[in-house]
Amino acid sequence: MNAAKWQAQWIWAAGTAEDNNVYAEARTTFEAEEPAGRAVLRISANQSYKLFLNGEEVGRGPAPADLAWMSYDTYEVAERLRAGTNVLAVVAHNFGREDIVTHQLQGPGGLICQLDLYAEAGGAGGEPLRTIASGPDWKCRRSPRWKPNVSRLHRWGGYREIVDAAREDGWEEAGYDDSAWPSAVAVAAAEDAGSPWPRLLPREIPFLRQTAVKPAAVVAAESYLGAVSSPEAMLSGDRPGEAELALTLDASVPGSIPQVVYDFGAERVGYPELEVFAEEGGVLQLFYGESLELSLMDTYLLRKGFNRLSPFGRRAFRFLKVAAMATPAPIAVRSLSVRSVHYPYAGDGTFRCSDEKLTRIWETGRYTTIVNSQNHFEDCPYREAALWVADSVVMAKVVYQTFGDPALVRKSLLQAARIQNEDGSIPGTGPQRNPFLLPDFCAHWLFGVWEYYAYSGDLAFLEEIWPYAVRVAEWFENQEDDAGLFARADREGWWCFIDWSDDIERKDRVAAISCFYYKFLTTAARIAETLREPERAADLRGKASKLRHSVRSLLRVPGTVVYADCLTASGLSASVTAQTNFAAAWSGIMDDAEVAAFVREGYLSGKLPPIRGAFFYHIVLETLFRHGWAGEAVKLIRDYWGAMLDRGATTWWETFDPSLPFPTTPSPYLGHTPTYLEDEIPVSLSHGWGASPTCLLTREVLGVNVSDAGIGDVSLQPSAVPGVEWAEGTVPTKLGDIRAEWRREKDGTAHFTAELPDGLSWTAPGLEGVTISEAAGLLRITGIVPARAREHAV
Repeated sequence: MNAAKWQAQWIWAAGTAEDNNVYAEARTTFEAEEPAGRAVLRISANQSYKLFLNGEEVGRGPAPADLAWMSYDTYEVAERLRAGTNVLAVVAHNFGREDIVTHQLQGPGGLICQLDLYAEAGGAGGEPLRTIASGPDWKCRRSPRWKPNVSRLHRWGGYREIVDAAREDGWEEAGYDDSAWPSAVAVAAAEDAGSPWPRLLPREIPFLRQTAVKPAAVVAAESYLGAVSSPEAMLSGDRPGEAELALTLDASVPGSIPQVVYDFGAERVGYPELEVFAEEGGVLQLFYGESLELSLMDTYLLRKGFNRLSPFGRRAFRFLKVAAMATPAPIAVRSLSVRSVHYPYAGDGTFRCSDEKLTRIWETGRYTTIVNSQNHFEDCPYREAALWVADSVVMAKVVYQTFGDPALVRKSLLQAARIQNEDGSIPGTGPQRNPFLLPDFCAHWLFGVWEYYAYSGDLAFLEEIWPYAVRVAEWFENQEDDAGLFARADREGWWCFIDWSDDIERKDRVAAISCFYYKFLTTAARIAETLREPERAADLRGKASKLRHSVRSLLRVPGTVVYADCLTASGLSASVTAQTNFAAAWSGIMDDAEVAAFVREGYLSGKLPPIRGAFFYHIVLETLFRHGWAGEAVKLIRDYWGAMLDRGATTWWETFDPSLPFPTTPSPYLGHTPTYLEDEIPVSLSHGWGASPTCLLTREVLGVNVSDAGIGDVSLQPSAVPGVEWAEGTVPTKLGDIRAEWRREKDGTAHFTAELPDGLSWTAPGLEGVTISEAAGLLRITGIVPARAREHAV
């Protein structure tokens, strides 16, 4: 929106600028003599808002963003207006100034809201008839409902909520008397270059999809000196209409805490909603957990009578405990659900095969990607909900093969670019500016840029992002030693990540970082060629060639095909890990014969320390599939991710060590994580960086590869691996769904069939005896899946 059309000002509650954990309630009334043809409302807040018009909720937002690139939401609200007095009401929250590990939730409190009324239903191009804009004429108070002095959820997130429901006074309604309220304080003009929020960008993706989800099962119902009745009344399928059919909790005995733990069946991300009748008041508490290690987050001081309860903050959990205290009379929970939210993907791919466990693995990765797809890709919705670069790139691969809707990928890549550091590097996380510098994530960001372009063909995006990429290339060049290797990767303040593992030695010239740098250079060269910058492309390829030679001559263990973890002034490290060598194979440092020798003699022999994190396995799996080890790749998927399913996973865990005793799952107290026994660090049980099998089972086993659909062909190249008798699935594209299947006959021959939408360019390098026919606007392709030149037993 043009800055001249913003009349609204950023406002906030008086006297709270220096405070933490502020909930501000702002409102204004206006008269409407006749219905508007169109009413367009724009709103943003730092950090979050909930908007009401005439007492009805309109929406929540905005999408998290860096302060310099604030996002605003737009709502069409003409049908919500009424003749006479109308009221706009907003509750907004600001985290404050406390430390947060990922440096998110930054900046002062502020909200901005503007409603433009137009005579014509279609016209927002002209001037509005009337504008209602936030400013010092609005009323604004610090909410009396939320208690300010509460503890943090953890050091990665916000605060617990203690809410006094008796202080709910109907402030969202038009007839409410706000004459005693203070006036709002004007904090800044809209899009003022000197303000904390110099830009306001319109929302770049659709609003999140919202779905009401009820609990699936009762885990436990315990009286604890009180009484519990009808806990099953809250389950899906039950619709209690009377109070006596609701969940009843009686905590009238002093010290009693009756409670019920519900299982929602899988990770849910959203806003729990409860309707509670408390004849004499009392206290209700909500405890949450991705596992049964539950944490108290929300406490409600119930008012006498009816209570409608929902936390302002978003929650991520599978298990929810409802507990009552000090209820002079029993309370009745009449309804319990969660308003689940996630990005509204347009397409919905499928995959099934004869191996039921592989099918479940595919579905679990699909669901993990969905719940981690919010206003940006989130590494984990429970702990920091941050935009980590490498996590985003892995989930993007799933999106291409499963959902066919890359808008969230585009936005996440751009948000990472917008917070580029002055030296040209890209922070490892976001969306707000922060000091987390992971050298390898700078490379992963560019890999994601190219993969998005190859899938989408979005040349405008490539042109917009290229200046950022050029600066990243300059940053990489500034880290080179005389041989072109990436040097001093272990410097203070950096996180030389590679994989979340203590097995890798990371000193000075770290081999994996130089391998990723090599792949970065070749990728940047492809982008330069696409944008018709041949001189820059040639320079990048020349640098890549020099770097490859240096890596091969300086970092390889003499007399072998493998690479040491690092090189220091004392010489080559004695540490050789799978991560370093798969980085060399995946990036193109190794040639094909060297990859085969490393996989056979180094990796499959079990001589190297095991990989325990799902993230790096995407590099391992892509390498195995690319170099003819499909059987081993599928076995790895079945064994590693299948072992998580065997221990109860419904979304993929951040890290997992299958060698640990079967009763253990990731926990600060049970292991499976490098932060074992560091109890201040929450463990994530829903991590999108582990979802790569969902992409790869469709792309490599089913054999429908849409990775280059934007710049080339859809590739049909199935892998009829041992142990899988058939596979079938669908892959969404912008022209329609691709449907494919293959089945192994009694003689061992695998027959492949695919139906493609008309107009989709394709090639079938993985098929023999191809036949083509057309019917009903679809192209039908059949063929034989050839026996591979090199078949490896599973």
